[in-house]
Amino acid sequence: MAFWHDKQNGENKNEAQNLKTELTKKPERFRFFLHALTLGLFVAILVATAGFTSGPRMVEKILTSLASPVGIVWLALITLVYFSILLRQTWLALLGFFCWLMLTIGGNSIFSNSLARMIEAPYQNINVLELERFDAVIVLGGGTNTTLGGHAQGAGAGDRILVAAKLYHGGITSKLICTGSQPNRSTPKDLHPREEAIKILAGIGVPRESLIQLKGNNTSEEMRNIKLWIDQQNESGALAPKRLGILTSASHLQRAIRLAKSNGLEAHPIPSNFLADHYLSSPDLVIPSGEYLDQTARITKEYLARIVGR
Repeated sequence: MAFWHDKQNGENKNEAQNLKTELTKKPERFRFFLHALTLGLFVAILVATAGFTSGPRMVEKILTSLASPVGIVWLALITLVYFSILLRQTWLALLGFFCWLMLTIGGNSIFSNSLARMIEAPYQNINVLELERFDAVIVLGGGTNTTLGGHAQGAGAGDRILVAAKLYHGGITSKLICTGSQPNRSTPKDLHPREEAIKILAGIGVPRESLIQLKGNNTSEEMRNIKLWIDQQNESGALAPKRLGILTSASHLQRAIRLAKSNGLEAHPIPSNFLADHYLSSPDLVIPSGEYLDQTARITKEYLARIVGR
């Protein structure tokens, strides 16, 4: 009988303890819900303020930016830092804040455009159609790709192909040297950059006999192959080009000219595809975008190459 009472008392204590635990969890869940609601309300106020000051079109842009993969990660990092601070997880909060800061700065249009302006500054005022005549213009590989159907097309930096066509049709040069190789091709239909450039240029009126293609997996190899080709022309008695121009993206030009000199080539810069653009009121002033993350990464690569002399 005593054993039965002890067992009953033990069960009652366990029930009481479980009830106490449940009652304790409810306020914690409620507080979590309140904090999450606070974060959501803060974001809603920011979006509403933007809509009030800039109109419904801006609200649409903001919501689109927040719904993108970069925007979702950005919001997740804010949430992580907020709750890490509440839970006094100092190192996790610092790590989350560092990642959020890098993402915010790297994907910010003002920061990314500032980097682009600095590296493109020497070429901003060059009018390519007012340049002196070149014996040949080197069109570095890039700015093109191949569709799944095997057709060459202009890509993000495709302005260099348009500039090359302008130079030929404007009488600035009679020879275009297209360079670039793609070492890892998934299919023979996936053309090399030099082949893509030649196909596009031939399709807009540049004669095939005015187009030369040379290999090169990177800018260093392209410059070495160009120097080798010029030396071979001189040795064979052919008329090798004397005055050369290098056509590539403005952000890449300084490195291209430096590598040309290190390979014994004297060439003049011809810029295209400027990245820096005018200030526009846009969500990417606050919310990072994949476009500007990519732009920042490309320009950072150019600065790093300058530091290590490549």
